[in-house]
Amino acid sequence: MQLMKEALAMIKSQIAFGRKSILEAYGVVLFRAWKGVDGVLKEEFEGGFLQGLIEGSIYANSRVFAASVRRVLGGFVSQRITDGVEKLLFRLAEPVIFRSLQVANSNVRLNALHLLLDFFPLEDPDAMKEVKDTLLEKQFFLMERLIMDDCPDVRVVAVEGCFRVLHLFWEIIPSSTITKLLTKIFDDMSHDICNEVRLSTVNGTIYLLGNPQSHEILKVLLPRLGHLILDSALSSRAAVLDLLLLIRDIRSFQFNKVVGLDVLLSTLANDHSQVAQKITRLLIPSYFPSKVSIEEACNRCVTLIKRFPMAGARFCEFAMLEGPSPKSLMELVRVLIGLVLSNEKLHADQIEGLLIAAASLCNNLVSEPCYKNALKEFFTGGKVKCLFAAASTGHAQPSVLNICSVVSPDDVAGLVEECMSLVTNCCGLPKNVEMQAKVRSAHRLLLSYSGFDDMFDSLTRLLQKAAYRCHVKFGVEIPKQRVSPGKRKKCKSSVKFSAKRKHVGGKNSTTFEYDYSIAVGIACQIKDLVVSKDSREAILGSQALESSFLALKVISEVSIEHCISCEYMDTSPVLAYSGLALHMSLQNISVSTNDSGSKNSEGTDSSSILETVLDQTVDHLLNCIDKLLGEVNIGETQADASISNDDGSLSTKEWGMSNKVKMLTAVLKLIVDSIAMGLLSRIHGRCLNVTSAYLKHIIFALEHQSSEKLQFKEDELKDFFLCLKSSFSYAAKLLNLILRDTSETSPLLPEAFDLVNDMFDLITSIELHLGSGFAAGLVAAAKSWLPDLILALGSPCMLSKTEVASAYITALDCIKSGYPSWPIILAKTELYEIREANPEEVDDITSEPEEFRAFKKFMEMIVSLLKGKFNILDAVGVILLTGSVVGLERKDFGAVLGLLHFVYTSNKNSSGSPLEMDERSLNTDAATINKH
Repeated sequence: MQLMKEALAMIKSQIAFGRKSILEAYGVVLFRAWKGVDGVLKEEFEGGFLQGLIEGSIYANSRVFAASVRRVLGGFVSQRITDGVEKLLFRLAEPVIFRSLQVANSNVRLNALHLLLDFFPLEDPDAMKEVKDTLLEKQFFLMERLIMDDCPDVRVVAVEGCFRVLHLFWEIIPSSTITKLLTKIFDDMSHDICNEVRLSTVNGTIYLLGNPQSHEILKVLLPRLGHLILDSALSSRAAVLDLLLLIRDIRSFQFNKVVGLDVLLSTLANDHSQVAQKITRLLIPSYFPSKVSIEEACNRCVTLIKRFPMAGARFCEFAMLEGPSPKSLMELVRVLIGLVLSNEKLHADQIEGLLIAAASLCNNLVSEPCYKNALKEFFTGGKVKCLFAAASTGHAQPSVLNICSVVSPDDVAGLVEECMSLVTNCCGLPKNVEMQAKVRSAHRLLLSYSGFDDMFDSLTRLLQKAAYRCHVKFGVEIPKQRVSPGKRKKCKSSVKFSAKRKHVGGKNSTTFEYDYSIAVGIACQIKDLVVSKDSREAILGSQALESSFLALKVISEVSIEHCISCEYMDTSPVLAYSGLALHMSLQNISVSTNDSGSKNSEGTDSSSILETVLDQTVDHLLNCIDKLLGEVNIGETQADASISNDDGSLSTKEWGMSNKVKMLTAVLKLIVDSIAMGLLSRIHGRCLNVTSAYLKHIIFALEHQSSEKLQFKEDELKDFFLCLKSSFSYAAKLLNLILRDTSETSPLLPEAFDLVNDMFDLITSIELHLGSGFAAGLVAAAKSWLPDLILALGSPCMLSKTEVASAYITALDCIKSGYPSWPIILAKTELYEIREANPEEVDDITSEPEEFRAFKKFMEMIVSLLKGKFNILDAVGVILLTGSVVGLERKDFGAVLGLLHFVYTSNKNSSGSPLEMDERSLNTDAATINKH
């Protein structure tokens, strides 16, 4: 007995850590042991150990642990046909499993459901048929009930479990029960609010189709899943296509009765590539079958493109991946191009579809040299020029350029000139999606014809022109470049370019705004070009690199410093400037200027400490930000601005604030990316300070406008907030990166404490002035960074190596130096709750308790994360209690009550020893409190 108990205890202790194979082996060992014992030993084995396993699998806190226990029990489940096993499982599980399926704890319900599905059907083999039927009916009743459970995880498992039970035990289940279960699942679960539940409905149906007996009823029910082809979740849409592919190969089903052909083609034209490829696979036998002649297959595909141009184009994009031979697709290219060049009257969208389809096919075919040569021979004799002339829509012309860039036909000088015109006349590019597609295609063509250097040289001259205009208009100094002769070799182009450049713009083409808009378009292109390896290498190897970089430096400075006064200022120059600096530093490319002896904001000679282009760029951008934030605050400079313009556009204060946030976010992105790559290490404190000043500036602007709400339109407000949310995430990541570098030799900078307080203040300010919905967005962004925020918040106390009293003094100094507003808001949320429970206790102290739902949830997340971490809990508690001391000094007794109430209740919920931290911290504060 003692030996068995010790062996079972050893196995039980290993369940939480064992691999799948080990756990299954334990199950086999236990089953053999059970068969080999009898009498008192068997009773102890069953009533003690096995009963404990079953209960442990139901009441386990961890789902992983519950699954491990069930895997061990699988040693018995897999041997159910062995005499006595069925009876054993029923006797041990029946008393607890049905009760557990109906408890309030969703985790217990979920575990019990898993166990029921493993044991199904749970029955006493010695009972009468009527008793067995009653028990089986009870199990189906509970499964049907769990399908509609409040917990999404339970619903997912219940749906999957129903399909599994139906697949395995179809013959023994009454037809009325089958119909009732499937009807509920197809009618209700396919419309469930939870993505995973809808997905489990489709996947379960695929599994059930493996039982031929289900086909008759599924013929009727499957059309009820057709709406999921338009589901918001990609996984659900992809699963529906898997279902359609399965039933396509079952003779008695027709997939177009589940999802209509028009819906399929619409989805093919617009959906994700994962879905589009599966639709192509589904339609290949209809629109490009292998069992007919190539001519017939091409005619069917052309018919598809004519009827549904974009769907046909996507079909051709994935066709080669789904079986057709390259030879047949080569013939399809000839047919498509011949149709475009023919005299047949085609609509513009049909021509667009044909050209996009041809470009996709060419892109796939050029991977094989023989077909690339065949395509090069095919696109001769002026065909490319004729195709470009026929391409009148925004997406058709890029398709022709894409064909040229991958096929590289001869005699395309005229087309190259068109490309040069496209990239240099780029006014309005950032907001024009069709134009962006054309420009990207032009880049690829120019790169393939060795015309990239000429293009980049032309773009650089336009940037220099815009930089000179900035110098004239705003007095910005233009750095003089000192280039070493012969430093970089210029590639020779394979085609000759005309010196003339198409010029558009009319009378407005000489204005600063027009030149600046051209520079913005070029910056947008550079930002895009440095992403691709080939074009990035071409830029970094160009003779014009330094000239373009220095021109962008001037334009970026103007963009940042004048973003409030000029609505048309854009972030593209800043992003291009910072992107070039980052890649130049990675390649150890330097820039020589006459800016020696320049001073940073702290008055230090920057030339003595800054080494790389990136260091210089970040220092320059931070200086620009200092100037921007150092101006009179936005609320004061534009207090008299109109709320909205006559044309419905944003007023000065709205777009000024929006522009400012966009510029600051762009700079913050560069700082975070650079530190993450290990390229900036000397200016962490300055980066923290600038970020903190930025957040303070936004908070001030929001507070100043509280009496006259900012009149953003709905879409514009969302764009503004998304940008602000990105800034919040970058600030959190900045803290994370700096915390990583913290050590005994390199302690955490005190500026981190200031920044985290500003981030907390931003959440409360957003909730106060823009509403809880927007504040909830910031809370969601903060969730991933909570450990970093908590460590930064408690840093004044944790960094102190002396007694708690010294930590308290440190925290008091930090808070007094710039008292944040979030502790007051936190106190108000506590007062709100106290007043709800006992109105008379709060009314004597304050008359304005408020409910900040999003911030309250944020603080609850922090408290939950602090559970059991007493050192950090103490540090954060001292910060909050220090805030109560400041409240006493200000005679804000409502704040004192609210903060103390939060500290007490939160610590009680977190540690289970409600006064452990409170008494230590309050005793520390006693002397100071007695003074007041």
